Amino acid sequence: MRKVLKFSEDASEMALMVDLIKSVGAEAFKKMFGNSPQLLALLDAKFGGDEHEELRCQLLEYVDNSDYSLRQWIESLRNLQVWLDTRGLEMSTEDELGYISCAGESAGAGSNLSHLPSLVTDMLETYGCERAVRRAAND
Repeated sequence: MRKVLKFSEDASEMALMVDLIKSVGAEAFKKMFGNSPQLLALLDAKFGGDEHEELRCQLLEYVDNSDYSLRQWIESLRNLQVWLDTRGLEMSTEDELGYISCAGESAGAGSNLSHLPSLVTDMLETYGCERAVRRAAND
């Protein structure tokens, strides 16, 4: 039974990677994530599995409608998660994506700031995050 469960988990993770590779191209995906197992693990944790298919589509739509790469979006999620964790806060992945989108849009078309993770970090330091809530004590 354990091998069947493990295969199912591997197949789900593989489906995530195949979806993402199809959307950005194999060479681009390899270039973006080939040297970063930490970012791949975050990508899998937040968007892997059948239960996260809608979130995966939402992420890819945000990326497609922005000037930033998938890697910058995942780095931004990591930065936001660190900020939340250090303050004992949490928010839904949908809200995290919305916050990152807002940070990217705040730079405007003529901005010199073209690194989304830096924009997110600056926005967090300046304004905080009103949608974040205190993490439950048992987490």
